[in-house]
Amino acid sequence: MKHRFAVLVVLVMLMSSVVGGFMGGSAAAGAAGSSQATADDFLRDFTEALDVIQKNYVGNIGPDKLVYSAIKGMLRALDPHSSFFEPKEYSRLREEQHSKYSGLGIRVRPLLRERGRVVIVEPPAIGSPAERRGLRAGDVITRIEGESIDDWTSEEVVGHLRGARGTTVNITVERPGVSDPLPFKIERDEIPLITVPYAFEVKPGIGYIKLDRFSESTSGELGDKLKKLDASNLSGLILDLRDNPGGLLNQAIEVADFFLPKTEKIVSTKGRLEGTARDYKASTTEALRVPIVILINRHSASASEIVAGALQDHDRGVIVGETSFGKGLVQSVYNLENNTGMALTTAHFYTPSGRLIQRDYSGSTFDYYYLSNASASSKQRETKFTDSGRKVLGGGGITPDIQVPMRELTRVEALLQSKDIFFEYARRLTSGQVAAASNFQLPMKNEEVNTSASKSSRPVPKLEITDAIMDDFKAFLQSRHVELTDEEIQNNVDFIKRRIKQEVYTSSFGMQEGFKVAIQGDTQVVKALEALPEAKQLMTTGRLTPAAQNPELK
Repeated sequence: MKHRFAVLVVLVMLMSSVVGGFMGGSAAAGAAGSSQATADDFLRDFTEALDVIQKNYVGNIGPDKLVYSAIKGMLRALDPHSSFFEPKEYSRLREEQHSKYSGLGIRVRPLLRERGRVVIVEPPAIGSPAERRGLRAGDVITRIEGESIDDWTSEEVVGHLRGARGTTVNITVERPGVSDPLPFKIERDEIPLITVPYAFEVKPGIGYIKLDRFSESTSGELGDKLKKLDASNLSGLILDLRDNPGGLLNQAIEVADFFLPKTEKIVSTKGRLEGTARDYKASTTEALRVPIVILINRHSASASEIVAGALQDHDRGVIVGETSFGKGLVQSVYNLENNTGMALTTAHFYTPSGRLIQRDYSGSTFDYYYLSNASASSKQRETKFTDSGRKVLGGGGITPDIQVPMRELTRVEALLQSKDIFFEYARRLTSGQVAAASNFQLPMKNEEVNTSASKSSRPVPKLEITDAIMDDFKAFLQSRHVELTDEEIQNNVDFIKRRIKQEVYTSSFGMQEGFKVAIQGDTQVVKALEALPEAKQLMTTGRLTPAAQNPELK
């Protein structure tokens, strides 16, 4: 056992030397000789410690766990973003990068009221195995392969639903309005992972596009959505990068390329070794020329910040929202033995103005680094300038041109969210149990909605949350032992009505229709709409109205 570990550690060290050789040639080779004694000492200490653990530790620990922990420890000593991926983690990473997986084509989440069960939260993807077999939004999965999932985690459920293409899975669901459980045998197929889920006109002539992350399909998806919106004839566009953690560098470059004229710099990267510095420039000859507002928040990171930084530095778009996360490091992903992988930081990236937006991670724990909202004072951050001479800041994320914090939920709103009330009540509405909603033609009553043709052509009816529905909702709250006064409900009535409507539209017509309802109460989207005249002025003059601009950037 000890010798097996020694071999594995040596392989990791040799692999690191090969990576260094690829990146820097003679520079890496020159460093190897001077560090040989240190490497030998490390290997001897490691094998001795391993021998003591194997002989004396109170429990049995598999060799893989110890080696994986050793590699993770090495990477944690470097920076917060260098990571080691065990086989399942690495498989998931590759799926996200390639924008596809094998499964059923459904989104599920746990039912808070029914421990251990998961519910399908939206109509299955058109053409997916789940849609072809007739699964619906609101179906609660209770068994997989005949086994109750009451004590399973959501991750375990998803792991059993996914599998190799062409294999089958047997599931049992409970459906609102149907007394007996429904069995389904479904053959898995390849399912695309959508990275640009929403694109629509939020107002006549004003486009809205949401980017969730950057994977291999992102620029192609964005191009398709821009064509469907006839983007060149829009009077304005909102590009929403909030909560987008980033992804592939080349996709960030291709996304920015849609909006910047040819030869404009998008981003620069520079590693430790000579010859690793590189500039990436726009190559399109037909850049989109419409006013753009880019939405970011504290969870926008990496590739999101590349796009936002490029458009800000070239005075091409107005940035609205919160200061972004601040990840200016580039990782290269390496395949290792035993279906594992490693993401190693190999470069910094810089926006066109020369900003390094990486936040400081020295002297803090990784938990603090990831979870803290603290950012450096503008006085401590480097100052750069856009093409027109506007002030921008580095060293701590992308600072928005117009600062708009996310609205916090009230106590009542948070309480109702935490108890899954809105989803549960929407299931009651869509199952036909509420007579007051009879004027709304609910698709759950119409089997034809299960065909892809009817889904794509069916108009979305309007649902008015009437006083009668609100009275029924109050009775529903009492049945769930949620005690709220009439005053508390009235003070939060707009939010309550919007959330009920959102869940009904999501389960009946898909995530986009529900999302359209949700953003009606989104204060940052509302501000982005108000900022479009500023975006038009910026595009033509390179200037913003002083009254509208973030004081940190004045």
